[in-house]
Amino acid sequence: MNRKYKSQMRPVFSFTPMVAAGRAVGDSAWRKGGGKTGSEQGFTLFELLVAVLLLAMICSMIYSALNVSIRFSDKADRKLLTLTREYGIHGLINRQVRNAWFDPRRTKVIISASNDQLRLVTRSSLLYPRAGLVLAYYRYEPVEDKIYYVEKRDYYNLDYDEDYRPPREDMFLLMEDSGGMDFSYSPRENKVELIHRDKHYEFVPGCPQ
Repeated sequence: MNRKYKSQMRPVFSFTPMVAAGRAVGDSAWRKGGGKTGSEQGFTLFELLVAVLLLAMICSMIYSALNVSIRFSDKADRKLLTLTREYGIHGLINRQVRNAWFDPRRTKVIISASNDQLRLVTRSSLLYPRAGLVLAYYRYEPVEDKIYYVEKRDYYNLDYDEDYRPPREDMFLLMEDSGGMDFSYSPRENKVELIHRDKHYEFVPGCPQ
């Protein structure tokens, strides 16, 4: 062989032993991992239980926070509804008393009250706005803590005297959980007094007695 070509040749190394050694190491790790590589082994049972426990704790905290928020919201809504109903019924009584009818024949305002009931003839009707004059009747039931209401368009009926108590089936529920109501009327002072939830209210007819 030509000496020129012999000087340009380089020794050739065999990589077979190193490849074999690497394969041997890989085979050992593969057997220790149960036949799977490190990226394919997954989670252990202990790790899975810890994850489930953490998730349950987070869900419990979120539920508790939402539950408290809902309870506060419901309580606020109930209080607002109660206040709205109170102001509504007080406004209705005030409006009807101010528009109470003065009977020229008997020369007095047609209003009477006794503890649990209020009766008056008024121009301000809740149920029949175009009826003109109506007999408005309120009744508080202490056992049920409810206020019932009814109107009679034939206010001139002689049966509707101061002792008249309409049957329950003729009345409709005006307010629940009223907190107690006590009516009184003073002909001398010409005013209706109401005690509701331990608060005192006065309503004066628009026409003089």
